[in-house]
Amino acid sequence: MKISCEITKDLLPLYHDEVCSNQSRIAVEEHLQECDACKKYLDSINSDFIQDSTAKSSEQAKSNVLKGIKKKLFRKNVMVSVISVICAIAVLLGGFELIFHRQIPIPYEEGLVSVKMRDDGKLLAYFNGDDYYCSYKWNTTIEKDGIKQDVAYIYYTDTIWTRYFSKPQKDKEYKYEINNSSWKDYDNGEGLIEEKKDISAVYYMVYPDMRKMSSNMIKEEVSKDSSKSVLLWKK
Repeated sequence: MKISCEITKDLLPLYHDEVCSNQSRIAVEEHLQECDACKKYLDSINSDFIQDSTAKSSEQAKSNVLKGIKKKLFRKNVMVSVISVICAIAVLLGGFELIFHRQIPIPYEEGLVSVKMRDDGKLLAYFNGDDYYCSYKWNTTIEKDGIKQDVAYIYYTDTIWTRYFSKPQKDKEYKYEINNSSWKDYDNGEGLIEEKKDISAVYYMVYPDMRKMSSNMIKEEVSKDSSKSVLLWKK
């Protein structure tokens, strides 16, 4: 069945997309064998299709690149935000630790601390300043004038908060008991045994952090320089 060029051109888009009927396809192919003008028209359709496909592929590639950049920027922004939050928390925690928990030894002043013995023989240390953060005690044995003595060393610490911002509690009595007991294991099968010592003197430490010093270090420091401790009480 022969068809005209006008009908062929109407059918060529359907022929190109392979959606025309079998009879129409046969008719178009017969016409194309004899008509160069319709062949060129079909070639132009193919060319337009290729150009459209290329343009779409290019646009899709650009779109994919932009999406990739957006994802990278999003991940970068998220990472920067997370790091900023972590840094802010670290600064806050560091500031909190510095203000509320970093201990500063309180230097001794006349009347800062007093020690009294109760009727039951217990020793009590009274802090007479405005406020403090923590108190420390160390019992040890020293040799003075050739005589061994059991003594106690105490000192107090401040923080930035207690030194500059904390308000003293007028009705509060800052005192604690100077314990003269220690627990030792004598390998006699009885386990730990409480051993009480008769404290003959109490000193206030005036050199840094006693917690980092061993008993031998304290003895050595006291024997070398007695000015590093202040006598608060003696028996």
